[in-house]
Amino acid sequence: MIELYREQGLEIYEKSHYSHGEHVTEVEQILTWYRRRNTRVLDIGCSGGLHALELAKRGFSVTGLDIEPSAIKLARKRARNENQKTKFYVLDIEKDMLPCAEKFDFIYSIGNVLSHVRKELMPEVLQKIYDCLDKNGILLFDVLINSKPFQEEISPDESELPIIWKRKIDEKTGRISMDGIFLDCGFIQHFDVWGHTVEEIVALLNSRGFRKVKYSPKLDFIAKDKTKNPISLYFRAECA
Repeated sequence: MIELYREQGLEIYEKSHYSHGEHVTEVEQILTWYRRRNTRVLDIGCSGGLHALELAKRGFSVTGLDIEPSAIKLARKRARNENQKTKFYVLDIEKDMLPCAEKFDFIYSIGNVLSHVRKELMPEVLQKIYDCLDKNGILLFDVLINSKPFQEEISPDESELPIIWKRKIDEKTGRISMDGIFLDCGFIQHFDVWGHTVEEIVALLNSRGFRKVKYSPKLDFIAKDKTKNPISLYFRAECA
């Protein structure tokens, strides 16, 4: 059985999302507003390390975390091949403490990684992240959005990826049952994830001590969300 994010499944994931250098574009979009240089960066849910290594090439001191051992193995191999002094660790964000003997200036988690965190554990996870940030640190992440009307099918035209997503949501709990049909290879993956309302995320961030919360459908935070039912949104917040 193939599992997305793991070994052969990781190849499918990267081909579907980053085969045209999309990770470089995403890093460049982040750097349009994150203008600090040579700072300590933590990537939560780094997968095969594409974004982390791109930031390392630009002078950042980067640490990457992922729950999947085979993804970390690939990230470390890439770091050796590219002669980048990045650090990669296997870690479960729900259960484990973060490696923050020294505080990070910037922590990010993109690809809807935090939507996989059980909803009741989100306050604890955000607290862990807050405690690892420098006093002027910044957090960036995206999550799936629980909004009405909820889109139950997302086509490649809407997601810009060769994937059809079929989804059902429990509006009361935010639990999403989702199947991804990867058109290039005929691969189907099931997910049970969580959706949040914008108000829930803003309140959670504020309760953990974050301020200056902004959200956007794009990583450059220039575009404003004009849809009533966004699939996911990026959130950016600063330590108080």
